Amino acid sequence: MRLEDFDIKRGKAVLIGAVFLIWGVIILSFISNGYIKTWKLWHIPAMSPPFIDFRLIPGASETFRSGVDPAVSNPNDPLVRLFNYPKIWYGLFSLKISQDDTVWICIVLLVLFFLVLFAFPERIRVRDSLLLLFFIFSPACMLLYERGNVDLIFFILSGLIILTVNRWPIAAAVILLMAAFFKLFPFFGIIVFFSENKKNFYALFGTVAAIFLFYVLLNIQSVKASWLLTQRGTKVSYGVYVIFEVLGKYFRYYMLKIVPEDQIQNIMMFIPHSLALFLLVCIFFVAIRQKTVFPDNSERNLVAFRLGAAIYVGTFLLGNNWDYRMSFLLFVIPQLSQWLFASYGMYRWIYLGMFVVMLASFWDTVIFDYGILGFGVKYKLNLLVFDEIMNWSMF
Repeated sequence: MRLEDFDIKRGKAVLIGAVFLIWGVIILSFISNGYIKTWKLWHIPAMSPPFIDFRLIPGASETFRSGVDPAVSNPNDPLVRLFNYPKIWYGLFSLKISQDDTVWICIVLLVLFFLVLFAFPERIRVRDSLLLLFFIFSPACMLLYERGNVDLIFFILSGLIILTVNRWPIAAAVILLMAAFFKLFPFFGIIVFFSENKKNFYALFGTVAAIFLFYVLLNIQSVKASWLLTQRGTKVSYGVYVIFEVLGKYFRYYMLKIVPEDQIQNIMMFIPHSLALFLLVCIFFVAIRQKTVFPDNSERNLVAFRLGAAIYVGTFLLGNNWDYRMSFLLFVIPQLSQWLFASYGMYRWIYLGMFVVMLASFWDTVIFDYGILGFGVKYKLNLLVFDEIMNWSMF
């Protein structure tokens, strides 16, 4: 066996073994140090009871069965949050899940999440696995696990899309539509059909886009309501609006010098997307002039890269997202790692810079808390701005 083949075969074994080892240490810490204290090692805002985000669903199910619309009033949720998902979720309430089902469902989802992580990378070396581990156990991803957020479900479905798109593209299209009906943002994964020939691409892309558009128009009121009810933040968040909200009073102060006050709100809604779309257009024209052929020894890794990148860019444009949604960028790492180690000169520095930016974004809660500890509270705004510069660079 060649050394290269041996390294590739060991890569996935190292990933699986390391994940089991690290989770073993975490579980031991739960036993010895306690649940909340263990999660706070990653400087994330841990909450009790466990899997608090997922509890919105069984809480809404209990409320619905009592004859009350959980989008109007949801007293069975531990935090009394209104149900902020599209109406299609109501069909799942017939399963009669309750708060008592939360823990076992979330454990099953976590197991499936990691099975997808083990399955989707193709031809990964030990170095690729080690890089991936830095992100799998970053604060951004640990927040996803701690909250049991439903993005676990859509990560699993995205993994199935990656695994099926080259062999059974129609099955991948069905899975993508199913995911998009329930949470909308997985629709950005439609970019995976770029791996098809032109004829199949146009057929699949056009069909999926048309069905999704029809679904949105048919359920426009439900989609609007779920959008308005979604909670959004600035800290532990990314998105096109975040930095403008962090620096809102400064933007407002200078804009008052040139525009009437009653126009500021509209302008503040317009500027972020205009800037983001301008950046995308610039990058697009740079990209189409690019003649360098980038190495690719795995079509599946390239498909995963496209899906993960598209979901990050798409959700960034949608607005404020909690950092746990950056977990979809785990899909880009095997291909990005290959480009990093196979490239030379300027390109290697670009890929290395990309990893540095991603690590800064994924570990922002640790950087923020230690930054406050080292420099003082007066640098809080600077640290928030630093995080958003990293998020925009990643975008």
